Amino acid sequence: MYKEKEQTVSRLPTCGRPSSEYGNIDTRENYHPSVFRDLTKREIGGLLGFLYSQSSLNLTVAANASVSSNYIFVADLFLPPKKDVLNYLDNGGLQPKREAQVMIFRGAIALPDVIEIIVGPLPKPTSYRHVPYRPKSLPFIDRPFNAGDNIEKVLDLLDKKLGDMLFDLYGGRLINCGNRCLTANLFNQVTSVLSGVRKRRYFWWLYSDVDYSIIRPLDFAFLVEYDLDKFTLPNIWFDGQLFKSLDDVLQYYYKYKNYIQKVPFPVLTEKSRRIIKSRGTPPFKIPLRDPQQVSPDGKRYNIYDRHISYGYWEFDVAMAPFYGPRLNNIRYKNERIAYEISTQELAAAYFGYKPYEYSSLYQDNRYQSGTLAKYLVPGVDCPMDATFLSSSFKVEFADKPLFNQHAFCVFEFNTGLPLRRHHAYFKNVHSFYEGVENIVLILRTIPSVFPYDYIIDFIFYHNGVIKVKVTASGVVVGTWYGGDNPFSSQLEDNLMAPLHHHLFHLKVDLDIKGTKNRFETLDIETIITHNEVSDDPNAKIVQSKFSKRLKKTELEGACKYDFNHPKTLTFVNNNVKDQYGNSAGYRLINNGMTKNIRPPCDGNNPAVSWSQYQVAVTKYKDSEPSSSNMFAHSQNPVFNFQQFIDDNENIVDEDLVAWVTMGMYHITHKEDIPVTHTPGMSRSFYLTPFNYFDESPGMSVNNAIRIDAVEKDGKTTTVNIQRHGIRTDVDCISKKNPFEEMLKNNPCPVVEC
Repeated sequence: MYKEKEQTVSRLPTCGRPSSEYGNIDTRENYHPSVFRDLTKREIGGLLGFLYSQSSLNLTVAANASVSSNYIFVADLFLPPKKDVLNYLDNGGLQPKREAQVMIFRGAIALPDVIEIIVGPLPKPTSYRHVPYRPKSLPFIDRPFNAGDNIEKVLDLLDKKLGDMLFDLYGGRLINCGNRCLTANLFNQVTSVLSGVRKRRYFWWLYSDVDYSIIRPLDFAFLVEYDLDKFTLPNIWFDGQLFKSLDDVLQYYYKYKNYIQKVPFPVLTEKSRRIIKSRGTPPFKIPLRDPQQVSPDGKRYNIYDRHISYGYWEFDVAMAPFYGPRLNNIRYKNERIAYEISTQELAAAYFGYKPYEYSSLYQDNRYQSGTLAKYLVPGVDCPMDATFLSSSFKVEFADKPLFNQHAFCVFEFNTGLPLRRHHAYFKNVHSFYEGVENIVLILRTIPSVFPYDYIIDFIFYHNGVIKVKVTASGVVVGTWYGGDNPFSSQLEDNLMAPLHHHLFHLKVDLDIKGTKNRFETLDIETIITHNEVSDDPNAKIVQSKFSKRLKKTELEGACKYDFNHPKTLTFVNNNVKDQYGNSAGYRLINNGMTKNIRPPCDGNNPAVSWSQYQVAVTKYKDSEPSSSNMFAHSQNPVFNFQQFIDDNENIVDEDLVAWVTMGMYHITHKEDIPVTHTPGMSRSFYLTPFNYFDESPGMSVNNAIRIDAVEKDGKTTTVNIQRHGIRTDVDCISKKNPFEEMLKNNPCPVVEC
């Protein structure tokens, strides 16, 4: 394993030559390490030293922080203005200074709030200022669930009041319960838009110390309203109805306890459907090893810190604590295709007949999804010969940086589908064959945001194509099945999992031959023409044609796909044309389209207003760096994405950003228990060249094969095979997987340490 001082790169053994002998030249002259890279450990140390020395902030160290303290919630890299970065990258201008964006919870002031400040320059800050374009004070009520919100006091009260009732009905308690424990798990935060009052959160009861508790729910939930370190319980859901107080619950229990359904404490067996463990009759009677991928000539990609180069591709990668993976300065053949491609939000809207179901909108940046991408297992999550990249963060519960050793993996992959192929005819016989294996580079990360695991892939093809794919797996959120309802079928005894809508939102900042781009759609339409092959002089035929339409404003650039009017989405540079008048461009193909059918202004929907569009195109602004934030659902939001569109700015020959929405409705079924499998759960979009090159750049790959027939006296006697210098023999095998042995000495890459 190779460890760097600030970040780590780890590679498991591979066969063949090292990448320094074969593979790409490490293009360090094009690498600018201090522009896009995550905060380093050294920078975090300098940042904390400065902030704790500022008496005006009155900060409490993480170990002593509480909801009534002023303390640092999270710190992230603050990206400088794009024009400054481009001036540095392209023109040799001054290097923008490194700065951090810090979120501070201020529970110790008279009117508690949340502030965001920029601190710099790193690694030795000297000043701070408020984040531009943001309110100087954010609502304390809408801060996310955090370590300062102590649920233990609530559980103490509930156990004192209801402990005997719980043991009678469910066979367990909350406090001093031994091995028969119940647990209260956060179901959702009721937003101020829905509650209009103090901070409210729904918790529901599950069986604890069993595998897996989230699909062992009970018919009991409670709403907690917080006021700093004080709390009340505005309502309690029990036995299919709402109560206003714990005394009301007890009174109901004593009156109807002989009729309330009792649930025995679970007894774990190997046959339980709710245990995530392989079982049943295997498809192969003899346990045979899986096929393995090898790199016979060593790695064909290079990684220098967080700069990755592969063939004609190169880009920088980072992990943002709130938003997750971010790629910057994506170049092909030394030309920038995109300045940024990044996830913005992974969301799930739930529906149901219980208040804690229908009030649930999970926005995963509230849980800092980037910090939860950390447990990639070689041989399952990534191939055995992948390279692993780490990440580090300053998060609320510790001043020592959170270090995730396996945040990303990088690997080549044979898709099993040709990049191209053709078997040609000549004189009615097959005369030649030409084809190419489709080998891609994949950058993968998998944030595990409590029940859900999102596999996020950035895939780079040798013909200049980029694919971004999100695949959902994990455990469905189970709730108590109380009878027939239109939100879920019964999955097992007392178990349902409500209908929910997965939503994935990404930012795509394209720079096609520069930053002066246009958004044009090629609309497929019908046209009636004369049918000149008919003997009837009046015969007509209906054909399809396309019409090019330039979108001039942001309102015009907001796309709600209509299958009655199909279209192709292109981003072009009108100042760069070929000899035929075609503008150089890239096409965006959204294969993961979904439609949010709920009213845009209802309930939580304004917080995800981007979900009303499959693609929305806006003018780049430094004031619009992201489409979602933790305060988007507030009654006084930091911003609403719809505002990006409603100001209706010109998007002709401007620096453009495409905001892409993908997703799916998940109607749960028995096969989702105990865990959702990945087939059918992927959504993706492509960026493909569109008149950008004179021909497909994939023609230059040297792993092609051409087979030509050789004839003699009119007969085919043999074939001529062209391989372009690539050897076809593989003289090595995969080495033994050392990962499991490594885990015995260092379990932290896979489990919480």
